[in-house]
Amino acid sequence: MITQANPTPPAERERGNRTIPRAIATIREITGTDDRTATVLAVALDEAGILANPSRNSLVVLRRASSGEWTAEPRTDLETQALAWDAALGRAARLAEQIRTEQGGERAPSTGLLSVRADREKVLVSAQILDTAQWSGWCRYLGITQQEPGSPAHAHIGSGHRDGVAVSIVAYDAPATEARTVAAATMPYRYGGDVYDLALPLRDQVGAIWDYRALRTDGMPLLARRDDPTGARCPLSGVDTQYGPLSTVRDDISAGTA
Repeated sequence: MITQANPTPPAERERGNRTIPRAIATIREITGTDDRTATVLAVALDEAGILANPSRNSLVVLRRASSGEWTAEPRTDLETQALAWDAALGRAARLAEQIRTEQGGERAPSTGLLSVRADREKVLVSAQILDTAQWSGWCRYLGITQQEPGSPAHAHIGSGHRDGVAVSIVAYDAPATEARTVAAATMPYRYGGDVYDLALPLRDQVGAIWDYRALRTDGMPLLARRDDPTGARCPLSGVDTQYGPLSTVRDDISAGTA
């Protein structure tokens, strides 16, 4: 049995190690012991350097010599790597929850989100794509920069980074959705995961209307903003970056003049 005449109260200990109160509560919950015994155990773990202390210098650890004295020593490479790994796990878990919240939760019809979870230091997302704008939206949101080779015929698999965390997404039905959109378009053009019909006007996020004018020598479409009297031509990639995402206008809007 562990005994201690006067264990330091949690409120006082908390000033040195903020994890002490949580450790006491956890010990009490798991063992069913009383507050005093849980406090004694938590204090002993902290004094032995076993209990994590976020207020300690991440590059220095206190070690107890055989004489009983405490000395500050640099962390070993293994300890530093363990801290970095824990931090990476935490970032992935927080990002997964952020994605779940910002994308309307799982089974959200607007985004097609099916599931999102942290897998060690990465985040895995799955979505059902019923509109090419959904897939382009995910590419933009997750920073998808490449489609994985060998993706199955029924899905796109993309990888990228968001907030410094590696992310991967499986976009079910994206290939079929893209094929249907291409077949229905008069002048289809694939860019950023979306399919644009250059025969129709495009609307940006501030409401301006853009019309296709020509192809640049590298194959990039050039657009002109309808309310720009100069008729300046801008690459679709630049318009998408500055004012996107773009959406196709299918209602009755008179086409601009070339």
